[in-house]
Amino acid sequence: MKIVVTGASGGFGQAAVRLLLARVPPGDLILMTRKPDKLAEFAALGADVRYGDFDDPASLRAAFAGGDRLLLISAVKVGHRVAQHGRAIDAAKAAGVGHIVYTSLIGATPENPAIVSFDHVGTEALLRESGLAWTALRDGQYADAMADAAAPQAIRSGKWFASAAEGRISFVAREDCIRTAVAVLTGSGHENRIYNVTANETWSFREVAALVSGIAGVAIDYVVVSDDELYALFDSLGIPREPVSEFNIDGFAWCSDDMVSFERAIREGHMAVTSNDIATLTGTPPVLFRDFMAARADVFRAIASESA
Repeated sequence: MKIVVTGASGGFGQAAVRLLLARVPPGDLILMTRKPDKLAEFAALGADVRYGDFDDPASLRAAFAGGDRLLLISAVKVGHRVAQHGRAIDAAKAAGVGHIVYTSLIGATPENPAIVSFDHVGTEALLRESGLAWTALRDGQYADAMADAAAPQAIRSGKWFASAAEGRISFVAREDCIRTAVAVLTGSGHENRIYNVTANETWSFREVAALVSGIAGVAIDYVVVSDDELYALFDSLGIPREPVSEFNIDGFAWCSDDMVSFERAIREGHMAVTSNDIATLTGTPPVLFRDFMAARADVFRAIASESA
């Protein structure tokens, strides 16, 4: 069985490939990327590295040729994913791929106001309409994003601004999402299923701010603001409202339309999803958010010391 991995040179993709290599021969892997040179290590092992671009349908058909299962890792540009993923789904069908495993998002329902949810709702609809077997892995909010982006900013400023108010959300380590994807790709009986890939707990941002405060040893004031006030804050930081592919802040590409609508979704209860699916699919429970953050105590305290 040949497994295709899209975006294989990205962080999620490379980690998934490493786990796959522990389960399947390198020759059973087809790795699609816009930057084949970044996958020279895997090519040397015998994996088939191919060029492919979500905006170039012909390249996708060539990249997917001979594949049986496809890990469709969500593209990065919010608001543009449905068209990109649609091209990938069409190309997979044309290439004879039988089963697509897609990295979706918890709370991906038509009622969810988060623009990132629109991307995933649209893609899941295309999968259902494709005639192919599919699996939607609705990943929770990455705990990694809290640790790498949100927490350092709050530690430095002493304030956590949020329009999410007291809304709750479930967090998951990206590593647990990757483990789950590999388990589904290499397992059986997952056709036409939706899994919620997250822990069996939820947090408010107020609770997260208090957790980070305790770990870092600094006071962090949780400040509830309106959506308009949150937009104004992001405007003052020079963050674009709409997705701009070349923009990033501290290495993260994002926009305020994405973040503000996401916080509204949390506030309105769309992201408070819990699940035991990770343990069921992998045999190992997910890392709990408190433990994930506590493991980064040295980093948080160093940031606090630098900001003192």
